[in-house]
Amino acid sequence: MRQGTVLYPVEFKGIGLHSGEFARIVLHPEKAGTGIRFLAKGVYIPANYRYVLHTDHATLLGKEGVKVSTVEHLLAVLYILGLDNLTVEFLEGSEVPILDGSGYHFYKVLKDIRLELEEEVRVFEIKEVFEVKNCKAYIRVEPYEGFCALYRGYVKGLLEEGTVQYCGNVKDVVFARTFCYEEDVGFLRSRGLAKGGSLKNAVVIGKGYVHNPEGLRSKDEPIRHKLLDLLGDLSLLGIRIRGRVFSHMGGHTLNYAFVKSLAESSFSTSSTSSCVSTP
Repeated sequence: MRQGTVLYPVEFKGIGLHSGEFARIVLHPEKAGTGIRFLAKGVYIPANYRYVLHTDHATLLGKEGVKVSTVEHLLAVLYILGLDNLTVEFLEGSEVPILDGSGYHFYKVLKDIRLELEEEVRVFEIKEVFEVKNCKAYIRVEPYEGFCALYRGYVKGLLEEGTVQYCGNVKDVVFARTFCYEEDVGFLRSRGLAKGGSLKNAVVIGKGYVHNPEGLRSKDEPIRHKLLDLLGDLSLLGIRIRGRVFSHMGGHTLNYAFVKSLAESSFSTSSTSSCVSTP
């Protein structure tokens, strides 16, 4: 597979999910080997696990005191489309616009403007099982021809447990919106999060029902969104994975721990284990 970029600059704008601030970003094409990077206040921040500052209900990157947040949905779509070389410039705000809470609007705009470059993509080939655990969840990767990612989880009051997968079909994940439980809304806002959240950009789950009048886009939409988040966080490895990734109840914090451990491991051991939170 060859590296890719966009044919021309593309703008997205809208509210930030957590900051509640208006944001405007422009995606600029770049030459092969540049990778994905963010540009804010004159500082370039690579889309790489080394620049992750925190993973509290979103993935936040930073460098030299400059921060950009909620990057995972955009990164997931770039990963799906094979867009490997871009500069994402923040013209206003510091949080990627949430749009409708899924990756759909990014995908709709970008899917037909990919420019294939001459250079081949770099691939991290998985040759043996590697696993990262926390107290209740784990992420495992194993050898596989190509790339496939699976997520197993549940939705309180709606879905006891289910498994979803992305193995190349964008329709499996791109439509799935971010979500939260009704009882968590007040807590999130008390911590300065979800200031821009609404029923227009997030699914709010009550006891056995959803508050959104249109309902769910699929009965397992929330766990499909967790899979979308996983794809975005996996892209922070900075190199494409050839392997099969399986996440059981993982979240941004465990995704980050997995990517960091995978990148830094010599595979001298088959797994690593620790107790970390998984928002």
